[in-house]
Amino acid sequence: MSIIIKNPVKLLFVLFGLFFFQNSQAYKNKLTRPIDGIEGTDELIKQGSELFSANCASCHALKGKVVGPALEGVIDKYEEDYAWLNAWIKNSQKLVKSGDERAVAIYNEYNGQAMNIFENLKDEEITSILMWIDNGGDGDSPAANTDESLNSNQPVFNESLFNNINWAIVLLSFLIFLIIVMIFGILELVSNVTGREVINWNNINAFMMLVFLIGFFGLVIYEYNIHSEFLLPESASEHGIEMDKMMKWTWVATLPVFFITQFLLFFFSFKYRQKPGRKAYFLSHNNNLEYVWTLVPAVVLAILVSGGFKMWNKILRSDDSKNAKQIEVFAYQFGWNARYPGNDGKLGKANYNLINGINPLGVANRNHANELIKELQEDIYSMENTISKLPKELAKLKSALGGRVGDDHEAHLRKIDSYESGDVENDLRLTIRARNTQIERLTGALKINEGSMFTGEGDDDQVVQEIHLIKDQPIRLKFRARDVIHSAYLPYFRTQMNVVPGLPTEFTFTPIKSTEEMRAIKGDPEFDYYLICNKICGNAHFNMKMKVVVEDEASYNEWIKQQTSLFAEENTKAEDSENTTTEKEILAIN
Repeated sequence: MSIIIKNPVKLLFVLFGLFFFQNSQAYKNKLTRPIDGIEGTDELIKQGSELFSANCASCHALKGKVVGPALEGVIDKYEEDYAWLNAWIKNSQKLVKSGDERAVAIYNEYNGQAMNIFENLKDEEITSILMWIDNGGDGDSPAANTDESLNSNQPVFNESLFNNINWAIVLLSFLIFLIIVMIFGILELVSNVTGREVINWNNINAFMMLVFLIGFFGLVIYEYNIHSEFLLPESASEHGIEMDKMMKWTWVATLPVFFITQFLLFFFSFKYRQKPGRKAYFLSHNNNLEYVWTLVPAVVLAILVSGGFKMWNKILRSDDSKNAKQIEVFAYQFGWNARYPGNDGKLGKANYNLINGINPLGVANRNHANELIKELQEDIYSMENTISKLPKELAKLKSALGGRVGDDHEAHLRKIDSYESGDVENDLRLTIRARNTQIERLTGALKINEGSMFTGEGDDDQVVQEIHLIKDQPIRLKFRARDVIHSAYLPYFRTQMNVVPGLPTEFTFTPIKSTEEMRAIKGDPEFDYYLICNKICGNAHFNMKMKVVVEDEASYNEWIKQQTSLFAEENTKAEDSENTTTEKEILAIN
C-alpha cells in the first residue's frame, strides 16, 4: 500500500487539482439575438425551458438525435423563417399536405413519422422555446438579465461550482479511507516482521459491527425525518386515504421486526466475538422457533395482501364507475395524449390503422378515414414512381462517383451498393404492401353498416395536452399504448396502471383535493399534479409526463368550452361539400 501511496498529502493535492480544473469554467460568455423581433429576457428563456421540457424534450435534444433531430442551430438552418417554424411546430401535417418542400423533405427523411401536433402553443410561447434553444439550452439568461446585458459579453457565474463541493467531500472521504487502509497495511507488515499480533481483528470487526449498527440506525432515523415526504406524499384521492392507512399498518408490522432483527444480528456479533477459551455454541434446530417465524409473518402478510386485493378490486370495479366521467389516455414514445368525449358524452372507437399526424390517437371518423385512404394511395403512387426511376438514379450515382474522397466517398459507395443489391427497392415495396393492407382494412370497415367503428360518436371528441378533472367527481381513466409497455402513474392519487399495446386497461378514482388546495397544503404556489410513466420505456422516458389539473366544476366547464373537436375542420369541410352537392342537385333539378 505504501508503494502505491507514498505521500497521501501530495495525492490529495493532485486529485483536488484535477477536480477543480475540470470544474473551473465558472464563467461563461453567452450572447443571444432577438427571436422573431423579440428581445430575449431571463423570464422568456426560463419559460422556453419549461415549455421545451413539457412538450419537446421527449423527442428532441439540443445535441444528438433522440426520436427527432437535434435542435441546436435550427433557427439558422431554416434561415430565421419564424412563420414557417411556427406553422411546422403547431401542425407539421398541414404543411406536408400543403406540399411545402421543406416539410415534405423532413417527412420523407423520417419515413413518414409524423410530428405531434402542438396547436395549443401560442406564437409567443414558440418564440420563447426558440429563444431557449438559441441560448444554448441554458436555463438562465446571459449576464444581469437586462437588455444591455443581452448585447454584451459579460460573464455569468456558474453556481454549479458550489454544488460540486459535495463531490469534493466525497473525494476527501475516499482519500481518508485510503489512508486508513494504508495504516492497517503498515501494522500488518509490522506484525509479520516482529512475529507478534499487533492487531486483534476479532475485536476490531466486533467493534465495527457495533459502530455500524449505531450509524445505520442513526442514518435510517435521519433519512425518515428529513425525506419522509418523498416516501408517501399527501394523498389527493378518496381511495388514497385508505391506502395510506394500509401503508401505515405495514410500517407498524414491519419496522419493529426490522429494528429487532438488525439489532440482534450486529449486537450478537459484538457480544459473542471469538475470545481465547470461548467455545462456540451450536443450535441445529428448534421447532418452536420455526413455527413462530413461519406462521406469524404468514398471517401478517395474508392480512396485508387481502386488504390490498380489496383496494385493487375497488379501483378496477368501483361502484362509481357507472357515473364516472370517461377519459382516454394514450401513451406513446415519449408522451401522453388525453381524449375527452364531446357533447354526446361518449368516447368514439379508435383503431391503430387510423393513426397519423392529424389523428394521433386513431379515433374513428368516416371523413378522416376517406382522406387517409387518399393520402395512402398518393403515397403508393409516389413510391411506385420512385421505384421506376431507380435505374436512372443508380446511373447518376455511378457517374458522380469520380472525384469523391474521404468519408463522403464511402457513403456514396454504400448508397450505390444499396441500390444495386435491391435494398432500396425492397424497402419501398414492403412499405407499399403495408399501405395496401391499411387501405383494405379501412375500406372494409367503411362498408360495414352495423357494428362498424364509424358510429359517429368520435366526431366531436376532443384531444387535449393536459388533463382536467373535477374535484369530488369519479373519473374513469381508460388507457391505450401505441408502441411499448408504459405505466401510467399518478402518485398523489395513489394510482398506477400498466398501459399495454393492444390491451386497453382502466381504473376509477375520485380526486378530493384541487390543485389550489394542494398548493396551499404544500406551501408551493407552483405545484402541479403530473401523470408520469413508471416504466423505463426508452431513452426519453425521463420526460414522459402530462400535467393534471383538479378544479371546481365551473372552472372545468370554462376550460372544456375552449377545447375544439379533433375533427372540427374535417367535419366542416364535409358539411360544406354536402351543401355544395345539394345546391348542384337543386340546380340540376331546376
